[in-house]
Amino acid sequence: MDNITRDYARKVFKGSGILYSDLTVNNLQRLRNLIDKKMIEGKYMESSFRCKQRFSIIRKEKYGEIEFADLKCKSFYFGGREARQAVTFEEDDFIGFAGWADGTNIIPILEGFIKWVNEMKKEKIKWKIT
Repeated sequence: MDNITRDYARKVFKGSGILYSDLTVNNLQRLRNLIDKKMIEGKYMESSFRCKQRFSIIRKEKYGEIEFADLKCKSFYFGGREARQAVTFEEDDFIGFAGWADGTNIIPILEGFIKWVNEMKKEKIKWKIT
């Protein structure tokens, strides 16, 4: 999957039938875990590339659906406590993928995201069947 692009990942999401209203803390945690696993397996940035445990969420109402989510990553390369965005689900339905990352360091983020979308898609099909 080395040739995947940010636009391709967005198309996969758009074609999956998954909506922002399907996003939950649990499935965003699963996304974080999948991306983190890809980062570890690939030994990116001298094996220091990781997803941060916590992520940001903004809801439409106090307990309503998620309107914005932001998963961040860290590495020796960023320095200090600085973290960079890995994936953002923007309010206007745009999904951002590590705009700072080069063609190599974006790979685990996109691979983890696409794997997550495929898992979510299968789950959504199960929801409709049951």
